[in-house]
Formats: sequence, structure tokens, C-alpha cells
Amino acid sequence: MTTCKEAAPAPGTPTSGTPAAAVPAASTPSPAAAPAEPWYNLFGGRYNRGQPFFYNREELPWTRVLEDNADVIRRELIQLMEQDTRALKPYFINKAMSFPPRHWKTMGLLFWNLRMHKNCRRCPETARILESIPNLTAGSLSVLEPGSNINPHQGDTDAIIRCHLGLIIPGKLPECGFQVGDSVRSWEEGKTLPFCDAHTHWAWNQTRERRMILIVDVVRPEYARKKNAVCANVLASSMLQILYQSSPMLNKASGRIKALLYFVSRLAIRAFLPVQRRLPFIC
Repeated sequence: MTTCKEAAPAPGTPTSGTPAAAVPAASTPSPAAAPAEPWYNLFGGRYNRGQPFFYNREELPWTRVLEDNADVIRRELIQLMEQDTRALKPYFINKAMSFPPRHWKTMGLLFWNLRMHKNCRRCPETARILESIPNLTAGSLSVLEPGSNINPHQGDTDAIIRCHLGLIIPGKLPECGFQVGDSVRSWEEGKTLPFCDAHTHWAWNQTRERRMILIVDVVRPEYARKKNAVCANVLASSMLQILYQSSPMLNKASGRIKALLYFVSRLAIRAFLPVQRRLPFIC
């Protein structure tokens, strides 16, 4: 073992076990010098900092780790999904993200440095593979049901490289595919597809079978020292987004109140993350 986000949109047209061995940190291709601070979707605006739509996986050594272990990862995640159907849940942060609703489902092992201990225990080889990759912050199974789309959206930050590993791919373009900006790709089973999550992107599966991929996030080397801060920023933003959706009154709060909530949440989460990873009874 080697280790280390309405009709179907046409491409280009958006619509409504052995222990893992360590892997050297990757060098990330960047056409422009990275700003001192990452871009965050929380502050709004279309992303325009110059990162490519897709990265060259040959320049990211950790993608080989995923590809070499694709069979192990596929077997464990599908076995867990079959043993516990409740582990696979509709994407919850933004319920309007997919069409039809609830047709995009996920099952997490790691989420912005939060460790889903129960799922990791039931997928020990996959967990070891993921945690062997330097600066990894997330890993989850993503299922897109037949005849459904993930609507156009931007990711949370450009501090990470998001990567799809094809596990079960029921078809190719134009029926089943993925677009970032104006670049369209098909997934391939056992192959990785690294991209900049900050750009607008969307996916569709107009076949008769489920599409299953592993989604992995790895912090860009330029921001590796800010890994904990990046995770805390995104988790605070995600938590507040869920809170505002469930509480219209709170959503009407002033900008100053929302800024204070974000500041306090970010500090609390940053302190909580190291503790959570060491306490198996939390998550």
C-alpha cells in the first residue's frame, strides 16, 4: 500500500492493513505569487486571484498516494455505506446546493480538521492513508444520485487544493461531468482531479447510476503555517451559515453583530480543534 459542490446543465452552461508511510509536502503550481492572506468566500465577491481552474496532478505527489490506494479506499467506504445507511447524509450546509434537493450526499472522515472518529474507526486503512498526507484538512465520500446536479457555487477559500478521486463513475461527458470556470472534465475511476475550489464550479450526473468520489482537501504550501486558522475561519463561517438558515431573526442581525459572532466563533473553534482530534467520543 502506498500512502503519503433545473435541468441538467450542459457543459459550459450553469443553471439554477499496513500503516501509511509519510509523504513529502507537495509543491503547488501557482501562476501568480500568493497573497499573504488566503481568499475567503465569507467576504463575498467572485474569485479572481489567478489560481488555475485545474492543477496538474503530476506536480502534486500526494495525488499518487490516493490513486495507488483507490481500491482500498473504495472498498472500505462502500462497505461502511452499506453497513450503516445513516452514515450517508444529504449535504447539510446549504440545502439548495443540489437539484433535485437532497440528491447530493456525503459521508465524512475529516472535515476542516475535525475528525469523525466513528467513521475513521470503521475505515482504518482509508483514515491512515488520508492522515499520511501532509497538510490534509478534509476527506469525505461524495455521492451524486442519478439524474441530479450540484448547482454552480464557489468554495470557502483558495487556501486549499480540492481533489476528487474517482471511485464509481457511471459515465463520461456529456452525461456525467464536472466543470470549473470554463474548463470541463470527466472523472475517471482510480484517477485524481485536483482543482481550485474557489472558482465557480458545478457537477452533474444524468446517468442511471450513482456517481461516487472521494473529496480531499490539502492546504497549499504557501498557507501551510496558517492551516489551523484556515480551518477555524471556514468552520466558523459554515456554522454561522447553518445558524442563519435556521433562525431568520438572527439572520436579520446587524453586520456588527454578525462580525462579532464570527470573531468569537473563530477563536473558540481554533482552540477546540486540537482537543477534538484527541477525544474519540466527540464526533
